[in-house]
Amino acid sequence: MTEGSLLKAYRGILESRFAIALDRVAEGATHAASLGVGLESQEATLGAALGRERALDADILGMAVQDAQGRRLYGDGLLPDPAPPGTLGQTLHDDLGLPSGRILLRYDRRALEAPSAEIRQDMRRHALPIVAGAAFLGLLAALALRAGRDGRGRLRLPLALALILGGGLFLIDHQALRIIDRTLNPLIETKVESIGNGARSLIDKALALGIPLDQMQGVPEYLASLRRHYPELEQIKLIAVPPSGVEATPAAGGLLLPIPARGPAQAALEVVPDNRHAAAQIHGLLLDTAFLGLVALLVGFELLSLLTQTSVFRKSSDASGMRDTGPLPAEQIRGVLFVFMMAEELNRPFLPSLTANLLPAGVAHAPLLVSLPIVVFMAIVALGQIPMALWSEHLGRRRGLMLGAAVAGIGYGLCAFADSYSGLLLARALSALGFTLVFTSAQGYIVDQADPAARTAGLAVFIRAILTAALCAPPLGGFLAEHFGGGTAFLAAAGLCLVALCLARAMMSAARPSDRPRTAWPTSDALREAWRIPGMRSLLLGCAVPAKLILTALCFFLVPLILSNEGHSLSSIGRVQMIYPLMMVLCVPLFAHWGETPEHDFRPRKIILGGLIAGLAVVPVLFWPGLGAIMVFLFFLGLGQALSITPQSSMMATYAHHGQGRHSAQVLGLFRLVERGGSAAGPALAGAALGLAGPAATLALFGLLTTGGALLYGYGQWRSVSNASGSLS
Repeated sequence: MTEGSLLKAYRGILESRFAIALDRVAEGATHAASLGVGLESQEATLGAALGRERALDADILGMAVQDAQGRRLYGDGLLPDPAPPGTLGQTLHDDLGLPSGRILLRYDRRALEAPSAEIRQDMRRHALPIVAGAAFLGLLAALALRAGRDGRGRLRLPLALALILGGGLFLIDHQALRIIDRTLNPLIETKVESIGNGARSLIDKALALGIPLDQMQGVPEYLASLRRHYPELEQIKLIAVPPSGVEATPAAGGLLLPIPARGPAQAALEVVPDNRHAAAQIHGLLLDTAFLGLVALLVGFELLSLLTQTSVFRKSSDASGMRDTGPLPAEQIRGVLFVFMMAEELNRPFLPSLTANLLPAGVAHAPLLVSLPIVVFMAIVALGQIPMALWSEHLGRRRGLMLGAAVAGIGYGLCAFADSYSGLLLARALSALGFTLVFTSAQGYIVDQADPAARTAGLAVFIRAILTAALCAPPLGGFLAEHFGGGTAFLAAAGLCLVALCLARAMMSAARPSDRPRTAWPTSDALREAWRIPGMRSLLLGCAVPAKLILTALCFFLVPLILSNEGHSLSSIGRVQMIYPLMMVLCVPLFAHWGETPEHDFRPRKIILGGLIAGLAVVPVLFWPGLGAIMVFLFFLGLGQALSITPQSSMMATYAHHGQGRHSAQVLGLFRLVERGGSAAGPALAGAALGLAGPAATLALFGLLTTGGALLYGYGQWRSVSNASGSLS
């Protein structure tokens, strides 16, 4: 992955150097076209410009001009038709914004291939021993776990693995820094020199026309525009020639280009590259590697936990004198659920932008249409909870989970090859059906257990597996989509579904509980009675629904779309989307029992405070839009929802108990149905608001909904206390 990032950075800087020549030629052609001179009539002037650009850069092999129909008009140098690999292009537009032609540039691929081969060779020469050593140390750690007789060995293992991964990443990153210093910095200097040569050629042309240097108009403005357009350019200015000669006063790290280029110099252009641009490349690379290392560590722990449930480790524990009772239901399901949930979480960073690319240009209500693949998925999951739970109970939990994984895998595979918007919608619907069947089967497998303690512990493991998958998958999905395309990421999701299916067959028990009563379809009377429980409506509509609205609308839909439109990479979007689940993983256990005492019930206050924090989290994005503000928003959103999610579930369990046990299942079913309905409505509402009012108003809308819902719930609690009615509210 580090090698891929280096190669992409090198290619981007190299091709942006050639894009400078395209920009200069296109500017002249567009200016002439605005005066009524067509491309066919510009052969003398535009052809000369092509030759001038080729003379400025030895790696440019040829340039050519095409008309709007793609026919070759004229060119300079070697550029066969059709254009071979290593050809860049830029479209020309007329005054109405319509394409009028295209300029092609073919560069010498040896300028890319030779350094790329050097990067690959250097990275692999250093990375292979590091990876092999880390794998060997990891094997030793796993064997130590197998031989361990107490829990202390298991506690030391994560630390050992973290040190192994951290040390390996440090060595790889150190080598990457050396490669960047040796390859990217000289390339940036060459690009900056090309920018300076282009500016110097224009001044030389003006001098050749007889315009004195001190009477040229617009030179400072033109140089300032170059600095704004090219971030690698720290400084470019026109200076007088000192008496000691042009080369006597070069700036630190800069270059002096004499004007005119030939003959006695009258002045010079001083160009200085911005080394901070290379530092930004290094920073992004290290950030990518660090996040992917964290993901690798978390995935490794999950796979290790799965490994400890295999027969080899269970036999080892039995041989060491420990009684082998077999894996608990939660342990059986954890690895299966983790692998499967990663399949869906992979698409979070790129699904909105991929959907937007499938829409026809200029389609009406585009933001709403972009949201529909998420809406369709969430709606099917919400509406399918009860019927899929009944079906999985009829099939058997293991068979239901395996069937759901197969259906979801087919859906993700169809997403990978979907070449139309409607095809993507249908594929997402199919994957949603499989997802719902897997989810309800896994949840039912734990709930079916007769032991209440095992059931409670199993549901906690269930939630942790989902949150860990949400933490691990987005950066991996963003990386795959950025470097290999969204189709590859969807194929990876389909592969994970296949792995989950195989794990379910190997790990889960096929036996069904014989003494557990069958689940009944909820009646309308039971749901109405559950809806009328005091305090139920205010908790659902004031807190549970707004929490799901803001999560799916902003985290899953709007944040990836905004960051993509701002030019951030899919890897960056995936890293940013780790913030919310990371806060949930860290803070939910921390806040679960915070502030609780036997004398006072602080659950409503925690719910209200969490809702206010989550709703007000949009404020930084409204006043200081950008990547940093979005990261702050996700941080406080995760903090607020981590504070409120446990007391919400606890209050709902209290309401279920308040129903005297008659309709507790209906209470919980109603809670999940309304909550997931909010998940489905969130992206649709965000898409409609985005098309009508823009991103800022959409953010404000969801912030107001969440804040207002918390205040409404708080007002209901205050009235309940002030009335002292003794009712549960």
